[in-house]
Amino acid sequence: MEFTIDVYATGRYQQLGEVTEETRAIWFVFHGYAMNSKSFVNEFDCILDDQTVIIAPEGLHRFYSKSTSGHVAANWMTKELRESDIENNIKFINSIYGVLKGKGLNENVKLGILGFSQGGPTSIRWAAQLNRDVQEIVIWGSDIPADVIDNIHGLRKINESALKIIVGSNDEYISSDQVDDLIVDLHDKGVDFDFHTFEGKHELHEDSIRYFHARLVDEKLEY
Repeated sequence: MEFTIDVYATGRYQQLGEVTEETRAIWFVFHGYAMNSKSFVNEFDCILDDQTVIIAPEGLHRFYSKSTSGHVAANWMTKELRESDIENNIKFINSIYGVLKGKGLNENVKLGILGFSQGGPTSIRWAAQLNRDVQEIVIWGSDIPADVIDNIHGLRKINESALKIIVGSNDEYISSDQVDDLIVDLHDKGVDFDFHTFEGKHELHEDSIRYFHARLVDEKLEY
């Protein structure tokens, strides 16, 4: 017989910038499989300024990326105890947001959420249940889980935000057929979104990061 039991766990996140009265934008960015928050957050140093804060939560499941030593990586979930992991992830990220509110984060600060690869589903699940406006959601090299867009409340929340889907032109994990199927599926389900691509693989792209940030803070920038 198999049982589960709730335990207390410690989560980790990285932060660039400080929450102040001058803060006008905050990004929550979610790493992909076999990555970690320490290295991932540095990809967003290009948009850091005195008015921007970047938060990179780390998946609660850590492991050695090569056998039993070396680089320590993390992931968000596996097929085992999936529903519990989804719930735990949301609790964890909500706790981070609560800490920021305790430091004076204003609800009027513009919120951007970016999920890369395996971080995509976690990011949009979190966005869909937030009790505040989300100005921009970027799903990068990933898809949108059915449990979000098949839920009327989740779909409404997503459509209230500016949703962007971005995939590298040579993404080795997502074929052009998969991209086409995703676009058709989102259209069929009534999801409003903009599609972007760039010359590259399954990776982040600095110019695209700068563009999405500029859109979040209402700066005019051509893509």
